Amino acid sequence: MLRSFFMRKTLQQDKKFTLISLKTGDLNKKQILSICKLKNLYWSWTIPKQFEWYKKTVKKTDINNMLLIEKKLVGYTLLRKRKAFENSKSFIYYYFDSFILHKKFRNKGLGKILILFNNKVLNKLKPHSFLTCSKKTVPFYLKYNWKILPKNKFKIMDHKPAWFNSMTSINGMTYNLDKKIKKKIFYYFN
Repeated sequence: MLRSFFMRKTLQQDKKFTLISLKTGDLNKKQILSICKLKNLYWSWTIPKQFEWYKKTVKKTDINNMLLIEKKLVGYTLLRKRKAFENSKSFIYYYFDSFILHKKFRNKGLGKILILFNNKVLNKLKPHSFLTCSKKTVPFYLKYNWKILPKNKFKIMDHKPAWFNSMTSINGMTYNLDKKIKKKIFYYFN
């Protein structure tokens, strides 16, 4: 079971940063609003639409990992606890969703800090994690022990990400998937 998880460190520019991991059920409205505002910098929908998506899609047991600098949210990832199937056998996994870093804080090593924090949280949770990404971001994840899952070894069942040209341009990657995949894994996101 994951309880709130905090880490505090200092950046080179003497700015303190905090890493927080909380289940959605433990977030307050102000934290959810901060998440929606940060997400809206990347996916411009309007804050009310972001809030509506969050309330509809994110479950109470999903994990919200936040990077704060001087109490301001600048980085965020969402680990969505979901089901997948292989050979008709279901299992729990975490869908790694919404890796966002505020534009002003990019190229400062914070992406590395946030992905390593996520890996640490995933190691405590145990089930494997799955993400989808573009070809250009694959090398970033490979540096941090994520593995490419061949396209013929996974299928996304209930979601087509709008930002990919086609399902064939989606790259699947896993973390903590220890077993050799014999058959295709069917992932559910919602």
